Amino acid sequence: MSAGLLPTPDFTFDPEAAGACVAGVRPFRKGAYRLDAETVSGKFVVHNYGHGGAGITLSWGCAAKVRDIVRERLTTSHDTEVAVLGAGVMGLTAATLLLDLGLDVTIYSDRRPVDTTSHKAGGEWGVSVIDSVGKKEELKQIITTAYTKFKCSVGQNFGVFERPLFTPKESENLEIVRDWLPNLLPERKKCDRLPVSGPARRGFEYQTLLIEPPVFLNRLETDLAARHVPIVLRRFASRAEVLALSQNIIVNCTGLGSMKLFNDAKMCPITGQLAMLPPQPGLKYLLGRDGYMFPRSDHVVIGGTTEQKVNSEVPNKACCKQLVRGIAKWFGLAPAEPLPDTHIHHPRNAPVVDPRLAASLEDR
Repeated sequence: MSAGLLPTPDFTFDPEAAGACVAGVRPFRKGAYRLDAETVSGKFVVHNYGHGGAGITLSWGCAAKVRDIVRERLTTSHDTEVAVLGAGVMGLTAATLLLDLGLDVTIYSDRRPVDTTSHKAGGEWGVSVIDSVGKKEELKQIITTAYTKFKCSVGQNFGVFERPLFTPKESENLEIVRDWLPNLLPERKKCDRLPVSGPARRGFEYQTLLIEPPVFLNRLETDLAARHVPIVLRRFASRAEVLALSQNIIVNCTGLGSMKLFNDAKMCPITGQLAMLPPQPGLKYLLGRDGYMFPRSDHVVIGGTTEQKVNSEVPNKACCKQLVRGIAKWFGLAPAEPLPDTHIHHPRNAPVVDPRLAASLEDR
């Protein structure tokens, strides 16, 4: 390794190894995520879903909004129990903050947290693959709350770490935050040469957060269990079954499940592929733009693909191999070749919050 350069990853990758290739489905909602309440058949239903690839990033902020909506409900009702649908990051964080209201909370889910899409997420804090038309001011509050909460979680065994992100071009996921909330994030730096081996290139350094979903979700689940919040494994076949629950307050964090349970035609699955390399403790930085690389304690995660209207959790091994080669080319260790599909950090057709689209996201 040359002086001043960061450690070079080991890109040895066997797509046939168990767990080496992973596919997850993002719950994207066209137009905007849903975060509101309605009364249906006498039940007070709070909807919190459709955050696409930004679920973990926005989780604490959305959970705070859910708590506030339910708190307002309690001023005119005598409810003492609440049902939370979904054991992904949205459900677990909402359940955690609802305990602040002194409610008895029960989580219903067809999957344990370890089996959810949230558990498969890469983990960089960044606003990606989300529409928010008409919700700019609300989203600003959500972003601020979420980032502040995660920042305070560093060093508290929630799997949250401060890490530099290096990218040859501006990161849309972070530039929208810098544009809307100029004082929230640390200043970015321009690099005359990105500090990685291989071809010299200019770029940027951002200070951001890395959230390790397996650690984060396990901590949330453990804390909820310690506070006597059960996770009941149950698959609902219809909205009628949901409304038949004994609880009068229901918080819907089912993501793509809302397509069927609440007839939401705006929901659109977006599948992403991840290549999981063995852990490399010496890597303490993120790479973005031509795909992404997130070194975590369990794996070095390489990903960035999007397949719109594809609802499949079957990994594409050929795609994962291409993802690895796409990052390896940064270091001069693989020939340059196009990514297998659209990717988050340099979108062609993927929905994404982008500062250049800010005018279309203004409140209307």
